[in-house]
Amino acid sequence: MTRLSSSPESRSLVTRCLVLSLLVCLICGGIMFAPVAHGADPAEGAPAKQPPTSAQIASWIDQLDSDKFLLRENATQKLISAQQAAIGPLADAVRTGSLEKAFRCIHVLRAFAIGDDIETEIQASAKLALIAATENDRVGAYAGDVLKRIEPIQRERAIRILSGLGVKFTSYAPMQGFQGMDEGPGIWITNDYTGSAKHLHYLQHLGFIEDVQIENDKITADWFAEIAKMPNVDHLTIKDGPVDIEMLRELEPLLHKIEFVRLYYLKLKTSPAPLLSKMTMLRQAELFGMVIDGKELFQDAQEQQRIRSALPGVLPEGIKFRSGGFLGVRGPSDGNRGPCVVQSVDQDTGAYKAGLRGGDTVTEVNGTQVQGFMHLIELLQDKKAGDKVKMVAVRGTETKELDVTLGKWQLREVY
Repeated sequence: MTRLSSSPESRSLVTRCLVLSLLVCLICGGIMFAPVAHGADPAEGAPAKQPPTSAQIASWIDQLDSDKFLLRENATQKLISAQQAAIGPLADAVRTGSLEKAFRCIHVLRAFAIGDDIETEIQASAKLALIAATENDRVGAYAGDVLKRIEPIQRERAIRILSGLGVKFTSYAPMQGFQGMDEGPGIWITNDYTGSAKHLHYLQHLGFIEDVQIENDKITADWFAEIAKMPNVDHLTIKDGPVDIEMLRELEPLLHKIEFVRLYYLKLKTSPAPLLSKMTMLRQAELFGMVIDGKELFQDAQEQQRIRSALPGVLPEGIKFRSGGFLGVRGPSDGNRGPCVVQSVDQDTGAYKAGLRGGDTVTEVNGTQVQGFMHLIELLQDKKAGDKVKMVAVRGTETKELDVTLGKWQLREVY
């Protein structure tokens, strides 16, 4: 092995070489990383990326069953980058190509079905479902298996996207004294929602959701059409908003599943009875603060009877009509007699703001003696949101006179 001399001349030569190398690196680096002039576009002049032609897509599909692995992989990636333009040809190729090609076509459609573009996902998922339903055993079974495997991915993505747009995920549970109501998860679509009807497409991936509550000033018929695609909803609350009968008809695919419905403060031009009659599984309905054809439903005995006749399977006590004033207190379920003891008072309600608290006993409302908690509800059922009532409550040895302004019934996390 040659050994470098340690003489002064050798050390000087090495030093000069190192300096020269450093200068070359600095010069090259300066050229490579030179800053772009102010206002200049680094990509200016670069040709815009053109979408693939039909011939290119067909050529890539032909390469999916090539005997060369790298060619197959390259064609797969190019088809994925082609997005919507490739969906139709891929689905057609499943029916006409080899088994290898069919499986790879399904693989590309799977990538589209879990992508970030809504329209591409909708089209690809529809094609996969069609393939699963109509193709031969192996190809159809593979497409069906792919759909099952991507369900958790689509669900998690739907939760992420909808949460980011302001949909609130919550849950409901039975209140004390209300039997037959199962616990389950739900969602709120309120004015906090910043998305559009298009984004509500993701609702159909939420198979675990059983309860939907809606209170939004921007709601449209398209929103209801997307909600109607949800697979397992049996609780439905619709409050306020520009809702009409035509919009509610978009919910028809869902109505036969509904067990509990709450319609709050809707102003409808025609009777909801025909739509309610489609709720063959209904067990309870709350129709509060509603106006139908210019008449307050609570005061319209004829319309109430029409609705009851449309729901022959619901017990009379299961259909509740109220004028819509909300006090915001809870009491014992057996409160037909005895003192009206309040168990709890919801915050941000008229009762709480007036000073009523859990443990208080309400003895009087607008000069009428209160016989029990259910009697308190009866005394208030004809009151509207915004009405003022005078209440007398006892707390220990202290008697309080309260001026309470009733609010609107709220979307509730706990029923």
